[in-house]
Amino acid sequence: MRRIYSGKTKDVFELEDGSLLLKFKDTVTGTEGSIDAGGNEVIGEIAGKGGSSFQLTLYFFELLKKAGIPTHFLAVGSEDNSIIVKAARSYGLEVICREKAWGSFVRRYGKYIREGTPLPSLVEFTIKDDERGDPLITKDAIIALGIANREAVEFMEKTAQTITALLKADLAKKNLELIDIKFEFGEVDGRPVLIDEISGDSMRVVRDGRVLLQNELAEAVLS
Repeated sequence: MRRIYSGKTKDVFELEDGSLLLKFKDTVTGTEGSIDAGGNEVIGEIAGKGGSSFQLTLYFFELLKKAGIPTHFLAVGSEDNSIIVKAARSYGLEVICREKAWGSFVRRYGKYIREGTPLPSLVEFTIKDDERGDPLITKDAIIALGIANREAVEFMEKTAQTITALLKADLAKKNLELIDIKFEFGEVDGRPVLIDEISGDSMRVVRDGRVLLQNELAEAVLS
């Protein structure tokens, strides 16, 4: 097993058969020193957070499997808090689906909208580029730059909305409100599929007017 990438919240290892092992870490991201799933900077660690991300990813991937939504998930890994996935060619994009205005959306468009204003499962695409602050990119620009073809872009947009609706309904049963969520997609065997994870690192969820921390979200969802 060879480590090929060390990310903000996960390490990625290549296995002998060509599949990958994703190992979740206790690190947390934030904005200006405050924990924020939408932030790009590692600001510290929370004990047990890696386990929470691992358990939530298993839970949500099982929901997607039952719904027939394709992912790159294969099995639980041999390492603690790890999963085995198919190797994929990432598009290098974050696909964000917003149910309410929050975070960077309000910072960009605060002249026109207030935090908490409902949005119609609004999908935004950003480029995964920390140096440039993960800039927004239009669907036409994605196609023009050769990042993904039109079919893949339409799949990502539609699938992001489908998954968001599925998770929103499931969380609502537990008196939890999904605010926004980000996805990553890639190609496996020439087909676009959901890759990476679905956990507290990739979504904002509110209970009683407060955004839950990753460990709090796992406890609320899995208990």
